[in-house]
Amino acid sequence: MQNIRTQIQNIRPELPVSMIQLPEGHSMNDMWINYGTDGIVELLQNPETEKAVPTLEIHSDYKISYKGKTGTFYAIGSLPMDLGNLRVSLQIVEKESQKKHRVKIDLFDFTSVENQCREISEKQGFDGNLLEADLKQFTDLLEDYRENIFNAEMNPVTDQFSEKELTPQAHEKAIEFLSKPCVLEHVDKLLGQSGIVGEEDNRLLLFVLASSYKMPYLMHGLVQGSSGEGKSHLINAIADCMPQEDVMNMTRITSKSLYHYRDKELMNKLIIVQDFDGLDEEAQFAFREMQTAKFLTSSTVVKDMQGNTRGKMKTVQSHFASLIATTRAEVYYDNMSRSVILGVDESLEQTLRIIKAQNLKNTGHSSTESEQHAKQLLRNCMRVLKSYEVVNPFADKLMLPLEAKMLRRLNSQFQNFVSQIAILNQYQRKKDDKGRLIATEEDVRKAVEIFFSSIIIKVDELDKSTRQFFENLKGFVRSQPNGTTCRFTTREIRQELNISKTSAFKYMQTLQELEYIQAVEGSTNKGFKYVVSYWDNMEKLKAKIKTDMGSQLDQLKIS
Repeated sequence: MQNIRTQIQNIRPELPVSMIQLPEGHSMNDMWINYGTDGIVELLQNPETEKAVPTLEIHSDYKISYKGKTGTFYAIGSLPMDLGNLRVSLQIVEKESQKKHRVKIDLFDFTSVENQCREISEKQGFDGNLLEADLKQFTDLLEDYRENIFNAEMNPVTDQFSEKELTPQAHEKAIEFLSKPCVLEHVDKLLGQSGIVGEEDNRLLLFVLASSYKMPYLMHGLVQGSSGEGKSHLINAIADCMPQEDVMNMTRITSKSLYHYRDKELMNKLIIVQDFDGLDEEAQFAFREMQTAKFLTSSTVVKDMQGNTRGKMKTVQSHFASLIATTRAEVYYDNMSRSVILGVDESLEQTLRIIKAQNLKNTGHSSTESEQHAKQLLRNCMRVLKSYEVVNPFADKLMLPLEAKMLRRLNSQFQNFVSQIAILNQYQRKKDDKGRLIATEEDVRKAVEIFFSSIIIKVDELDKSTRQFFENLKGFVRSQPNGTTCRFTTREIRQELNISKTSAFKYMQTLQELEYIQAVEGSTNKGFKYVVSYWDNMEKLKAKIKTDMGSQLDQLKIS
């Protein structure tokens, strides 16, 4: 009954809630049968009202008040964070005359409180007993308030979101959702409903990566793309679909900060880094170590209780998944190898989809309620998922393309990805005698389908943005009268593809360094003309890899 009252007050706090106590051994049906309408009306006229609970009024961090029987008590200034004392500057405003009396007092010192109450009652005419009772109540409230602040600072992870969102009904609904066939298809629809426009190849992949943050198979995503193409928007949208009590959204990480987290403060977290340029070289090193080793150790200097200087090992445990955005993935080679690489969709079609969604939102036709409902359901699904070890009986039946770079880590990431898909389907998967989930052929097929774009990025020598530029460049050259022998300048390409001078220069320089294009005419002063010197066929390679993976998947049925 108390839970129902709490839920009603959370939904409609302005409504007064009273309780009716039925006679012992009776239900509402019995009351209706035995006493009729008059008995029910009489019962409703005598509700139990809740006694007023004394509370503090927080005006600011430096002013807290409490209304007592003798007057209003104000604690002025910041409270001491030493839990062993409660020395405050106290302002007492009389109830009748509104006179103000100011004292400095340690509310934990019983003798001092008694003396102050006696002195104030003699000089100002207060009732000494009531004044002392008010001060005791004020002390209890201040002590609870201070302990809550201290606990919030020492343990920043709270259940405020989960308590509010994961009601018993929401818990049941989340399990029902995860028990449906084709869970990932339903998740993908919710991601689209949550406000992510397009990005069908990336959004489900990113969601699976992010969902691994409290599971045994941690994964990390690195989203690359040109400036202004929606990298941060994409990873933030995925983060909004995760339980907010577990998300750490960072713009910048200083060189030493990761070493100074408390022992388990980075356990079971999803870390969002808005731009990897926000990490200096030492922070990148620490971040890599936490991804790989799952802990950081540092030898530091401390003073013991006698004041002597000595060395001490400080360890920070970590267990987190991460989503990072960057415009320069190739610069962070060591970090790239530890992450699943994705590229945002920079096509004109995606731009038009985004513009349409923006315009629709500004007209007021898009439903924010629908977006919030989708996000909340996905968050609750993550809250009800349990951590399991996974056995994949098909792990040795599938081989990734040998052309892929960093194949050892890519294979490990793919196997973890299969395991995470099995975990997302845990309400539909069998367990072995050791309590481990058993991955199915369907999990492997779905993993290949979703993970395929990341495999191609690892096979391709060019990153996703440069690849998109090069394909557009080849299309432009083929459309010219001279065909594949056409010579072009950077300015012509910049104007044709409608990109900035900085982006065009970066892409052209990369393609020249990798010998995809070659300068054949001109000078530094007058500018160069280029030709495409290497006509690769990425679509053909994609088709070959897809066919090869498909034939391996077909063998799973036979075996």
